[in-house]
Formats: sequence, C-alpha cells, structure tokens
Amino acid sequence: MSRLLDILSTYGLFLGIPLLFLLIVFWIYRPGSARRYQADGRLPFEEGEGPDGNRPADG
Repeated sequence: MSRLLDILSTYGLFLGIPLLFLLIVFWIYRPGSARRYQADGRLPFEEGEGPDGNRPADG
C-alpha cells in the first residue's frame, strides 16, 4: 500500500491531468450531446422572453 501511495504522489500529475483531459473530451463528444450544444448555440438568435420573463430591449 505504501508503494502505491509513493507512485501516486510521484506520478499523480502525469497521470491525472491527461486522464482529466480525456474525461472532458469524452463528456463533450458523448453520444447525444450534439443536439444539446446545437440548441444552446441557437439561443442568442431566438426571439422571445429573457430569463427574467421580460422581452429583451431592442437597441
């Protein structure tokens, strides 16, 4: 157990950062996420009420 903790303390950043990067990439490109990101991308161009229930001011 002590040997495992030694290895993790020594090489934790070298293993952890790439693993975190791969998890983030997987989260972004997971199946079904494209539909959500496309809908989020259209939000600035949609007309309608703002988050507070009022129409945005034109200007």
